[in-house]
Parts: sequence; structure tokens; C-alpha cells
Amino acid sequence: MAKKVVAAGRAGSPLPAAGSQSDDGAHGVTRPTTKSPLAPPDGERVAEGRVRARSSALVDTRVIYCGDNLDQLKKLPDACVDLIYIDPPFNSNRNYEIFWPETSEKRRFDDRHESTKAYIDYLRPRCEQLARVLKQTGSFYYHCDWHASHYVKVMLDQIFGENNFLN
Repeated sequence: MAKKVVAAGRAGSPLPAAGSQSDDGAHGVTRPTTKSPLAPPDGERVAEGRVRARSSALVDTRVIYCGDNLDQLKKLPDACVDLIYIDPPFNSNRNYEIFWPETSEKRRFDDRHESTKAYIDYLRPRCEQLARVLKQTGSFYYHCDWHASHYVKVMLDQIFGENNFLN
């Protein structure tokens, strides 16, 4: 099993290359490879540097799965995902609500937990499932802020190994 390396990225900016560094609160795991984690298999490049989209044999990549990711992750086979980026609640102790006038859609979620331990206990099984579905050559990016980033890092160290973090 190859070592996994945790990297960081800024929200709203392109993901960094494997082994790059950043100083914000996004954490991720990159399993080292000689190719870029986003590079297609040999022979998959097309004119002008574009990449031809290929459907995965393991996961229907044309579907957006909604709902609790834990329920969806349990349905996926091991080592079937190349790239994972999550932006979970930050343990901010706030409630959020947003309205999109174009679709008259209202979305809300509560970012309140009984304690920091309860917050980490909520996230741990999801991160364990993410580690299970991540391919050996895949990358995992976890976006968080100051509210619980140090606790999140310890949890990710326990799941992926403490020597695999790069900030």
C-alpha cells in the first residue's frame, strides 16, 4: 500500500499539485504517483490538451448523489474514486439558510453539535468511508476552518496515518 500524503488547498481556487503547500484550513490526502492525480490514462488526451471524458466502470459519474454522504458511500465499492473534495459543516454553532430566486429553492442546515467530540464523532465514519472508496492513486481534500481544524487533523491522522499530512 502506497503512502498517502495530506495536502491543502484554498476554497474557490484550483486544487494544488501533489506535494504542494498552502496555509489555509483545507486538508487533503494525495496518494503519491508519478503522474498527476488528475491525469488521464495514457492515450486519453485529445486535441488542444483537452481530456476525453470516460465513464467509470465502477461508479456512474453522470449522477449527482444527494443526501447524507454516509448512506451513499456505503453503496460504493472499495477503491473506486479518484478525487474527493468535501466541504462539511465547520462546527460553527450556527444555522444556515439560503434561497435561490431562480428556482425558488430554499436550503438550510444546522451546524450545531453538542460538543467538539460529537462533531468529530459525526464526521469520523464519513471520513473512514471516504478513505475506503479512495483509489490508491487518488486524492482527498478536506475543507475546514479554525473552529475544529486541529481536531479534524488528528482524526485524519488516525484514519490516514500521521506521517501523511502536508500543509
